[in-house]
Amino acid sequence: MTKPTISAYLREHLDGIVAKKEPGPYITISRQWGCDGIGLGQVLVEKLNQRDPQQQWKLYHKELLSQLAKDTGLTEEILERERTSKPNLIKDFLRGLTKNGIPDGFEVRNKITIMVRTIAFEGHAVIIGQGGAAATGDLANGLSIRVEAPREWRIARICLRENLDKQAAATKIGEIEKEREYLRKLYERQNPREPVFNVVFDNAMFTNEQIAGLVILAMEDKKLIEKPESADRQNIR
Repeated sequence: MTKPTISAYLREHLDGIVAKKEPGPYITISRQWGCDGIGLGQVLVEKLNQRDPQQQWKLYHKELLSQLAKDTGLTEEILERERTSKPNLIKDFLRGLTKNGIPDGFEVRNKITIMVRTIAFEGHAVIIGQGGAAATGDLANGLSIRVEAPREWRIARICLRENLDKQAAATKIGEIEKEREYLRKLYERQNPREPVFNVVFDNAMFTNEQIAGLVILAMEDKKLIEKPESADRQNIR
């Protein structure tokens, strides 16, 4: 069986949107490590799909990396490592000598950006991570969401989620935040807009249900989606 490629993926999606004159609607969700971005995305998609069964929203997260893995024949772990790695002259020199076919971080990020923009233009998509806010910074009809929380709250959540003690959870958060700081600076160059995100939520203060309800209100006010009949509003939130 022929494996799907990035080009095939883009053709499949672009064929359905060539007649569109504008992108969206779409949502991008960025979150601090330890916050519940995936759970929020699932709740948001569920609520949006309750509104109009004929127009279903889709959630995108690791699917983009999975698609790239199929295209390159590499594992998602290798691609994620390259995506977050800093340029290294020795590594890049050896890469050229061995012709091992492993794309560098720039190539990985660029291909994911192309997919994110295609998905956003196609519309009715909730995109988690993958530099979504930067990739779609110049596209209309979208809303970029950021989820944050106090460090202690995130440490406690990681302890429960990954069965770690407090020190181990704090160390892991520090390592991942340092890794993501490099990506954040790259994305700032790609999208220099300030503020970077349209709406920021405190995950320690609001549940996924509450955040999703507030996001939907913002989407209605910005006319990304139509307001439902008043009698149905209680069932949507």
